[in-house]
Amino acid sequence: MKKMKGEKSAGVWRPAARAGQILIPSLLIIPSLLLFVYLLFETTKVSREKIRQQFAVDSAAFIQMGDYTNLLNRTAYVNGAFPYRIFKEAYECPPERPLQMASGSGEICPYDMLYAAGAFPKSKDDVKGSQPSSLDDKKKWEIAFDETARPEFVTNPTSKQDKAVYELITQDQGVKIMLEWGTAIGYYKFYSQVYSLLGSVEESQWTVFDRLTESFNFFRKSYYLNANTPDCVSNPQGCGNDGVFSSGGFNANKLVKGHNFFMHYALKIMFYAKVFTGGTLPPYYLGKTNPPMDMTSMAPDGLFQLATITSDKLKKFGDGLDVYQGWDSPSNYFNVDFNVIGKCTETGRPCVHALITSQCPQLTSDGNNCVWPNPTPKYQTRLYP
Repeated sequence: MKKMKGEKSAGVWRPAARAGQILIPSLLIIPSLLLFVYLLFETTKVSREKIRQQFAVDSAAFIQMGDYTNLLNRTAYVNGAFPYRIFKEAYECPPERPLQMASGSGEICPYDMLYAAGAFPKSKDDVKGSQPSSLDDKKKWEIAFDETARPEFVTNPTSKQDKAVYELITQDQGVKIMLEWGTAIGYYKFYSQVYSLLGSVEESQWTVFDRLTESFNFFRKSYYLNANTPDCVSNPQGCGNDGVFSSGGFNANKLVKGHNFFMHYALKIMFYAKVFTGGTLPPYYLGKTNPPMDMTSMAPDGLFQLATITSDKLKKFGDGLDVYQGWDSPSNYFNVDFNVIGKCTETGRPCVHALITSQCPQLTSDGNNCVWPNPTPKYQTRLYP
């Protein structure tokens, strides 16, 4: 008799053939797998674009902030280290010969005399009679004017501080020190040449910085080269506008000469010294510049003295500038509009963010002020997520 399929025989159960049963789960698993592959592909496409945008914004913000760091460091050098070392090497005793006091009670070095009159700043660690010590290992360069002679520069000025008439050699010094008129003229010429040069350097630095930040072209060009979005290709001048005009960003914290960046000048200079008559009684009289030397005849603004930036801007650079750059998400297989559901409030579309800073060692103690007082050229550009 013919055995039926599925019949139990000799104690063994033989299942019936079920070749078609795999078809049912396949109808569920294979489409799900295909959907997963599509989802993975589309997610990767969006993630790749976001990563590209983030890299482009990070690079652009870092390059643009480098202009700020350069200006802050170079201004710190012009304010402190340069004049300190120049006058230290020119007038320190030795090699310079001391000047005798009129009373015959002692002598004074020209370097000390000019510093006491507020002619230049010097380091508080300055050692009399020795070469300037290295300040590289110090986090704070304590270089300052004599507080009595230049009270307007004891702290960071909040406005322009031009000196109407500056006494390079005071009347008291002219009386008490045996300083001859011709020597005093030499001090004036050297002083005016040094600070005229420092003023030219600072003015050139500001001019370059102002041009580089007028439209923030470094940010725009870097973003254009790295992101290469359709918006940038069709409108290069508007490339990176979101990042430039972000609230709390570059354009909102622009440095403006006369508003938050100041260059301070001496408009006139006068000095006192002894004019020897060649006679016996009296052998000399106290001479003075009459009228005072008009420094605006050399340059329209006068003789440069110092450059400063307001404390609120320096603190903002230390806390960081926010850069929010919008970008357009590519279309996807599932027709999900990430440009709507993923938009940022700052740009109205998906965006990437960079927090860019220019920080100095006095970030917390002095509100990120290493420009003046204590000009310390150690600003560094730092990028935060």
